[in-house]
Amino acid sequence: MSKVYIALIADAVRSRALPPARRARLQAELRRALSDLNRTYRHDLAAAFGITQGDELQCLLVSTKRVWDIAHAIRYRFAEADWVVGCGRGTVTTSLAAGKLSAPEVDGPCFHEARAAVEAAKRDRMLFAFRGFGDAEPTLNAVASYYAALYWSWTRRQRGAATYWRSARPPGNPVARLNVVPSAISHLRRRMAWPLVEQGDKMFRALLEADFT
Repeated sequence: MSKVYIALIADAVRSRALPPARRARLQAELRRALSDLNRTYRHDLAAAFGITQGDELQCLLVSTKRVWDIAHAIRYRFAEADWVVGCGRGTVTTSLAAGKLSAPEVDGPCFHEARAAVEAAKRDRMLFAFRGFGDAEPTLNAVASYYAALYWSWTRRQRGAATYWRSARPPGNPVARLNVVPSAISHLRRRMAWPLVEQGDKMFRALLEADFT
């Protein structure tokens, strides 16, 4: 039986609409971040992170267990753009036996599914989408739909706060990062009903930590 992988494509939505200097800065930041991303998630990668189309990240994962962390690390670190993350489950047709391949060098059904997931996410204004997950796919996409609806219901500042709080061990001072006074942090959390959001996030993460391979 062929081994199943998870292809992840993170696409910077409408990046071509950014002013040229800002898009160039985003692309440069992505290039600089590759080695760090590959080092951080090295135990989870079947093929390394790579950049396609200038500002799209791809990687091949051995499971979905780090999808949440990867997605939110990307959104936090590269806040210049909005990101959609498409995950495709399936096999690959490229041999990984030699190792040291980056995801853009690999082909196979899981990448085709991930590409379809990205296109569906952009069409439906989602932040996550999943293809190739069998019976679990409707549940994953239903939770992703709720996640997106909640995200887009927030103000830009609230979305920035959510991205900060969801990222793993973010560096820096949250007051400086969010450009608010300390008392505004607790106000934001109350307005966003953050403890309830955290419960929803916990359920989403639990789904992603299931064994789909």
